[in-house]
Amino acid sequence: MFFAPAFFGYENLIKQKYEELGAEVDFFDERSVKSAWERALLKISPSIFSKKSERYFNRIIDNNLRESYDYILIIKAEMMSAKVLKWLKEKYNNSKLCLYLYDSIKNIPNILEKIEIFDICSSFDRKDCLKHRKLKFRPLFFCDDFKEVSDINTTCIYDISFCGTIHSDRYSIISKIESQCKKFNLNFYSFNYLQSYFIYYFYKIFNRSFWNAKLNNFSFEKLSQSKIADIENNSKAVLDIQHPGQNGLTMRTIELIGLGKKIITTNEDIVNYDFYNDSNILLINRNNPVINKEFLTKPYVHLTKSISNKYSLKQWALDVIGLGEFK
Repeated sequence: MFFAPAFFGYENLIKQKYEELGAEVDFFDERSVKSAWERALLKISPSIFSKKSERYFNRIIDNNLRESYDYILIIKAEMMSAKVLKWLKEKYNNSKLCLYLYDSIKNIPNILEKIEIFDICSSFDRKDCLKHRKLKFRPLFFCDDFKEVSDINTTCIYDISFCGTIHSDRYSIISKIESQCKKFNLNFYSFNYLQSYFIYYFYKIFNRSFWNAKLNNFSFEKLSQSKIADIENNSKAVLDIQHPGQNGLTMRTIELIGLGKKIITTNEDIVNYDFYNDSNILLINRNNPVINKEFLTKPYVHLTKSISNKYSLKQWALDVIGLGEFK
């Protein structure tokens, strides 16, 4: 039994991977609210939808005809109350209840009380895992589209690329990097995704970095995983900008490990990972990002297969339900 919010189709890839491994999977959306305005209210006060959420999950539990599951995996558990989790445990008392967090604890209201209900808890945030004994450290994964297919120095169209959702200070950093690339005569490509026109006009008023932005600088349609992989595979280096409120490495960072591509990142915690190598990874200051042109000309140092495989979706799928051991 698998609960997850919709996040760029990764929930479908996870389901497919478990099925490839031989599991039967029943998938349910972990969010009882779907519209943009409801999700905005959810961030302000999750309790607004507590009754609606209870009815939603109660219907799933009551209408599900399966007698048992080996595992119940829940991603984030943002909308599942402790009460709902206890219902699940009561109905499926022989199932192993597993939690995975791809956000930091401080960004998920009431998550600490929920953690105690689970049998296995994993998080992408290394610092959260050091603070909370029940959390096992398990970074995110790269899916099969992001397996290394070519050498870093061959047939690259772009010197630096960025593909991602625009939030917080991302557009400001991207604009500064783009300006430097023009100065250095480097080919820079960015795909800047916004969820709606409303968000664009909201940022246009309240986000200083948007004051000179134009509507055609952004896309309101998502790119497929295969298209993102194609862009990144045709780049010498890829720009990664984590949310300022997060310590864990982004999905983009882990995908680049799979592709065997250079990373330019604002995430200072990356130096604590086993794949860190300053020939492959350039750490920049988000307040004053500076591109080192020499970094792009250094040969890429390929990772061992054992390190690369640790970050695959297959290994992640095993680790979060207790069948693997990430070290």
